[in-house]
Amino acid sequence: MLRADDPLSLALLYHLNSEPWFPEAPVPGVVYEPRYKELAPAGAARRLPRPDVQSTPLALIRARRSCRAFADRPLPAATLGLLLGGAYGVTDALETPDGALLGRAVPSAGALYPLELYVVTRGVEEVPDGLHHYHVLDHGLEPLRLGPLARELGDCLLGQDECAAASAVCIVTVVFERTLRKYGARGYRYVCMEAGHAAQNLCLLATSHGLGSICVGGFHDAKLNRLLELDGVAEAALYCVGVGYPAE
Repeated sequence: MLRADDPLSLALLYHLNSEPWFPEAPVPGVVYEPRYKELAPAGAARRLPRPDVQSTPLALIRARRSCRAFADRPLPAATLGLLLGGAYGVTDALETPDGALLGRAVPSAGALYPLELYVVTRGVEEVPDGLHHYHVLDHGLEPLRLGPLARELGDCLLGQDECAAASAVCIVTVVFERTLRKYGARGYRYVCMEAGHAAQNLCLLATSHGLGSICVGGFHDAKLNRLLELDGVAEAALYCVGVGYPAE
């Protein structure tokens, strides 16, 4: 039995029990569609100036769409390096009360940076196909398992082969203790937010270089963790982003 004053285990218990849910059939009477909240009578909202759609950041945000078909076209190694560095790489040196540390491309609770990036490559120039770990300090790829992994990865991703067919699939993992030791159970929220920041960085950078991207949150946790050789407790997969040239 977990103790109420043990927030670390409580957060991990939630994570381990949030495996994909597969409803056997649609719930009768339930409509799955976007909904919008309106608090004032129709037409009472104060209108704001329309944004400048020509601004570069907004143009990238508007252009980003989920890509579900990737071309069989090599991805330059330099482009992959740019994507990984912009997603979660070192950006500058920060001075903190505890001394200097290396800042990253995302906001992080307590500047603790609990995430790690693993990359499954398929047709990246100068990089052998297989599984790699992004070494943030050296800005390089550490080979972990070489050889074609698209089919095995697709099985981990609930058969979402469109993601497994990307030139590179970035798997974002979290080392829980880095953040939860300071923030307790609430730290679980923070690591999820941070993963979202890193994924959005990756998607927008991909868009800026004519690439497509797709974000995947549904996967077999145990299978994907085994592929990465993680125990799923101290460190576990949290999010996936596939990138490559769109088929069209």
